[in-house]
Formats: sequence, structure tokens, C-alpha cells
Amino acid sequence: MLQKRSLLRALAADEHNQTSFLQKFVQAASPNPPGETSRATAVIGEYLSSKNIPYELVDVNGDGKVNVISDCQGVKGPGPRVVLNGHVDVFPVGDGSGWSRDPWSGDIVDGRLHGRGVVDMKSGTASLIIAYAFLYERRHLLSGSVALCAVADEETGGKWGTKYLIEQDKHRWGGDLMLCAEPGGLETIRFAEKGSLRLTCTVKTKGALGPYLHLSKGAIRTASAFIDEVIKSVESLPVDLPDEMERHLEKPEVKRAIDQAMGPGTITIIARPTVNVGTIKGGLKVNMIPETCIFELDIRMPVGMREDTVLELIDTIIPQYEPASITIKKQAAASNPFNYSVIDHPIVRHLKDNAKSLRPGADAPIPIPSMGGSDCKHYRYADIPAYIFGCSPETTCRTLSSTQNIAAGRSSAKAVALDVASPELDHHVAEHDLVISLVPFVHHAAIVQWAIKGNTNFITTSYDSPAPEVSDNPLRFKFSWSPRGALLSQQISATFLQDGKVIEISNKDLMNKAVLYHVLDGYSFLAYPNRDSVPFRQAYGIAEAHAVIRGSLRYDGNPALGKALIDLG
Repeated sequence: MLQKRSLLRALAADEHNQTSFLQKFVQAASPNPPGETSRATAVIGEYLSSKNIPYELVDVNGDGKVNVISDCQGVKGPGPRVVLNGHVDVFPVGDGSGWSRDPWSGDIVDGRLHGRGVVDMKSGTASLIIAYAFLYERRHLLSGSVALCAVADEETGGKWGTKYLIEQDKHRWGGDLMLCAEPGGLETIRFAEKGSLRLTCTVKTKGALGPYLHLSKGAIRTASAFIDEVIKSVESLPVDLPDEMERHLEKPEVKRAIDQAMGPGTITIIARPTVNVGTIKGGLKVNMIPETCIFELDIRMPVGMREDTVLELIDTIIPQYEPASITIKKQAAASNPFNYSVIDHPIVRHLKDNAKSLRPGADAPIPIPSMGGSDCKHYRYADIPAYIFGCSPETTCRTLSSTQNIAAGRSSAKAVALDVASPELDHHVAEHDLVISLVPFVHHAAIVQWAIKGNTNFITTSYDSPAPEVSDNPLRFKFSWSPRGALLSQQISATFLQDGKVIEISNKDLMNKAVLYHVLDGYSFLAYPNRDSVPFRQAYGIAEAHAVIRGSLRYDGNPALGKALIDLG
């Protein structure tokens, strides 16, 4: 206990250095794709070197997907080997128009650090690296050993990160136990993940002119009926949950924890198979019966359900749609079996006890399964227990309390928290004159349904308004753009490749560098470089390119206005 208190005091005293490390880590861009992590791993290497900790860099294919690995042996004798695993790659930032600040800024404002990947999962990975550094310094107090794996490629499956390391040396980088700090929240410990089965389905039928449906129903109608039958059949399959998990999921506190962690209603599908139709393409023209329809299915299988069961069921459905030809192709790289570790492993008890001691008054975290996937699967497939316990994701206006703070002092504003699938949304939409939907685009349709029913005007931020017809405003932005986001995107520095050299332009000088760019007669456009273009050379496989510039076009006058606003602060 004294050693634990001493460690906690040392960690608390080092808070400034830890924050500085995380800030530099976030500022080192590592989007995947393309998956290049060398900048971020250089920051990790610098931190470990400052602590005199030896480490290795592993770049399997020499393409910049760099892994940082290190391990140390406790001096007090033999014992279990614990691996701390976190990924370095993060999701890409898109075109940047939706960001309120540079996504790689690492800005610290009001006690919060901003940037792409802060939550998923650079905060978690940084915490593991910091923990490893402090354990390394105290290895004379340890029995057993500790390993650190700060890996690349997690966002695209882990083939050249975690999976590779375990295959090369299971004992050294697999160990006896893995701990990961993915953003599961401090209220839960994740011990299992659903399996995934990705399928590309092709339906072929006879084609004809639109009126001649007596000759053929066409590929799209056939695909629609087939999809309905697959969803109904697969989602009705019985599930053979392990007894231990079935009993665990029946506990009221576990049900509450699952819905609180992943949204109301999650408990209804966490132990059930689900089918999502992710993409669908077909047809050449509206007045033609299509010959081909191609769609992709994302099937999630709970613990206890194997892909063979699903595929065999689908095979029995296909003959029902003859003479249509239906072929199914598995996307092997994106398909993974379910995986889980035992619920009552000793580390679960240790995590509960430590979490409770650090958060007096809070409940101990509850073990629950995850809906999505992580690198834990590679450990569990190798019969190595793996658990997730990480920071809580917090986003502006995601919680009711933060929305209430925004609404405070505004007599006409009221904050409520509702799920997009909640029937109560009907009432709230109907009693207003206008709904502005800022939810992720996949949920717009649900809001539109209520708006139509309530005869309520509806506006979305998606890119759906024509231009330039609706750009008759001083900034010449479409209404469906976020003016604040678009303006802030003009305040971000740019990096590009020209004549084989990397050119950097500061945010203060960027708008001065805008140049005339002819596209169409009658339109006067100015062009300027947008964010970091250099990684696209690798992403698009054009290593021989001497010039790579990702740019933005704005109407003449816009950059000058943007520069004036920047100068005004």
C-alpha cells in the first residue's frame, strides 16, 4: 500500500510533464489512412529516451507504420508478464471543414486538450506509456515483467501492428495478460467483442425496359427481397452464449452499465446478431429494369455465434430467388470471429479496487462486452486474457449538463437529452417551427421522418444545397456549410510538396498566398493549399511525385476577408 501511495504521489507531481507529452503526441499527426505513424512514434521515443528507457522501432514493410516496443524484467523474481498495448494511429480528419480548430493543434483550453485522436486513443496510449515509464523506474520492486506495445495499424485491423508482434514472439509481446486503455469509460471494463462478418453480395437478373416487369423483377427488387429475408433470418438465429456470460448479462446493474456506456437500447442487441446494409449500387437508368445490384452486409455476431452458422443459413436462402443469380463473397480482412476473456480474472478485481480507491463515492467499474472491435482480439485469439479500461469520451454538447450550460441565461432555450430513436422526439419536433439537425449524417433520416409528420421545417448541415444558387450571402457560403468551421479552416497552417521540397506556410500567411485559378469562364476563383498534403503521396501510391498540393477554391475576395478576420483576432 505504501508503494502504491508513493507511486500515485510521483505521478501527481509529474502532471505537467505528462500533459506536455500528450500534447506533443496529439500534435504529431498519425491518421489512418494512410497509417504512417513515424512522427507520433518519434514523440514516444523522445519521451522514453528522456527516462533512459531502451526501446525498439518496428516498421515491418518500411512504409512508416512504425511500432514502438519495450520491456523490462522485475528484479524481485519470476511472475506474470503484463503487456500494455495502445495504438498510435487515429481516424483521418476529413476535409477539415467541420473542425473548430486545427485538428492537430493540441490546444489546451479550459482544462481540455483538443485534437484528432485525443480520445481514440492517444490519451489512453499516453497513459500506458507513462505507467510503463514509472514501472520501469521501479522495476526493483516488481516480480514478473512488463512490456509496452505502442502499435500502428489498429484502425485497419492490426496486421502490421499487434497481430505481427504476437506472431513474431508470443511470449515477449503477448505475455500472460494484456491491458488496453481504449476509450471504454471509467465505469466499465471491457472483456469481450462481437465477431464481424463482411459480405459483398452480387445479384444478377434479366434486364429490360421499365414497363416490362412481367419479364423480370430486376436485380434491385430481387436484392431488396433477399436482404429482408437475410435480416429476418439471421437476426432470429439462436445464440449459444457461454453460461457465465448469460448469467452476467441478466444482472440489472450490468444492463444499466451497457446502456449507459453505449446508448439506450444497446442491451437489446449486445447478445444478438445484427445485419447492417452498408452500401448498395445498381441500375443504369430510372426507366430500365436493372441487371445487376451489388451490396455489402456488415453482420455482427455475439459471443457464441460463428460465421459458418450465418453463411450456411444464407446459402439456404439463395435458391428461393432463382432464376436470379446471387453470389456471396466474404471480405476476409474485415471479418473476425467473436472473442472474449473470462469475467472473473484477478486483474478485473484489481481494476475495480484501484478505480474505486481513486474515485471515492463512485461505483466500481462493471465488466461488459464491447460492440466494436479492438486489438484485444489478437490476444484473445492467442488465448491471452485481454481487458480494456480507459478514459471516458467527452464531446461538447454530448452530455445534458454541457448543453444546459450553453442554454443558461437564454429564456427561449431549453436543454433536453433524447436518443434519435426515441418516440419522444416526435413531440419535441412537432412543437417547433424549425429543426436544425447536427447529428451524424446517418441519423438525419430519422429526424426527417418526425419533421415530415409534424410539418416542421428541417435543415441539415450535410452537403445537399446547390451552389452557387444558395450562396447569396456576404461570405458566399452555402447555408448547409458551417460558416464558423469554414472560416476556422482558413486559419490553419499548410504543408505541401513542390519541386520535391516540403513547403510550409504559417496560418497567418496562408490567405496572402491565395492565387488566381481558372476553372470556368465567368467565375473568379482563388486557390490556396489546405492543411498537410504530404501524406497523400504515400496514400495514393505516387512516391515519384515531386508536387502534391491539396487545395481549396474560394470566390475572389473571400481570402482577403478571411485574412482581415484573422488580423482582427
